[in-house]
Amino acid sequence: MSETIADHITVEIQGMLDGLSSTSSKPSMFRVGDRLRRMKPEAYDPEIIAIGPFHREKPNLQNMEQHKLRYLRLFLQRRNESVKRCVTIIIQHKDMARECCAEDIHFDDAEFVKMLILDGCFIVEFLLRFQQEPADRDDPIFQNGHMRSQLFHDLMLFENQIPFFIIDILLNMNKTDDEDIESLIIRPLLENSIFPGLVKEPPKVPRSAHHLLGIVHHNLCSSFANVASGDGDPHNIAKTNPAVGLEKAGISFQRSEYRNSFRIEFENKVMKIPEWKISDSTETLFRNLMAYEHYLTGSPQKYVTDYAFFMHCLVKSPEDANVLQRSHIITNFSGSDEMVCRLIYELGKDIIISERFPYSNIFFTVDRHCARIRNTWMAALKREYFNNPWTAISVFAAFILLGLTLT
Repeated sequence: MSETIADHITVEIQGMLDGLSSTSSKPSMFRVGDRLRRMKPEAYDPEIIAIGPFHREKPNLQNMEQHKLRYLRLFLQRRNESVKRCVTIIIQHKDMARECCAEDIHFDDAEFVKMLILDGCFIVEFLLRFQQEPADRDDPIFQNGHMRSQLFHDLMLFENQIPFFIIDILLNMNKTDDEDIESLIIRPLLENSIFPGLVKEPPKVPRSAHHLLGIVHHNLCSSFANVASGDGDPHNIAKTNPAVGLEKAGISFQRSEYRNSFRIEFENKVMKIPEWKISDSTETLFRNLMAYEHYLTGSPQKYVTDYAFFMHCLVKSPEDANVLQRSHIITNFSGSDEMVCRLIYELGKDIIISERFPYSNIFFTVDRHCARIRNTWMAALKREYFNNPWTAISVFAAFILLGLTLT
């Protein structure tokens, strides 16, 4: 009896082993795990459109399926292509696309290929039409600015992606000479990203591009990666004072002129930080970029996560947020100082930073400055007695009178 059970189990396990792929796949499409999702579940859910397999069946996203079909027709007309040729090309890449999914997708091949074509053609056509001048007034999407904003929001969600090579294949079907992927596809995404106006370098598609979110991450972080260093001790950063405390220790804040979203410097008691425009979409975009870093960059450095934690250390109260707003570092489109403080605090809570934290040296230098009692005294003296000319004159006169009295 026991031998029969053993034989049965052996056959089952051997069948499971035989079913494994001989090559290890490197997935790029994940569901966000419970640990990240529970901090703000709605940050990872699309508002109006499902891209990829994970949110396909949600009732609130079904209205956009008709728009996908309409955009497929427009795409085929633009490219002078047929549905059959699209299907023939994409079906050759379906297995590679399946391997990009970190979990089994319970679609048959026909449903899976149809999804790739509809979603890929929608993305290409939407981004191409976004740059048309003038906009098509007969297009319901471009009649509604709020809908366009929601679409950009949904295209930047970690769970709402398809492999980029599918988009690239579709874009290159009968492509005209004046269409380059960087300006047609990438720039609109960057301009609608978390630091609009700061990314001035020509946008690039990395050779190992996973999907649209990964490309935006690369373009936001690549220039900072070239100058970042992290040879300090990240375990000492928790004791760093927030912005109000640093001001009391004589440290001032200034908006950096660097066209680099994450480059922060500290020199001559001045902390320079690039402008950060905070809006209603900031938290969602940050959380999805941080989820991408958590699962997939292929690098131990998590630049968006590290930046969020740095700002989390600086802003612990509404007064700290106000310090950075007065210094023109934070531009607030989301409401009160309390809302900004809550957003920054929540972003940096319970996250795992890089082992080679790029701001370690700044924290170390700032902590050393604050540890000198003389710096705090001098800052207090300057703040209390030399913050306006009349106070300074009265203090100077008092010293003269004291000197004359002693004489």
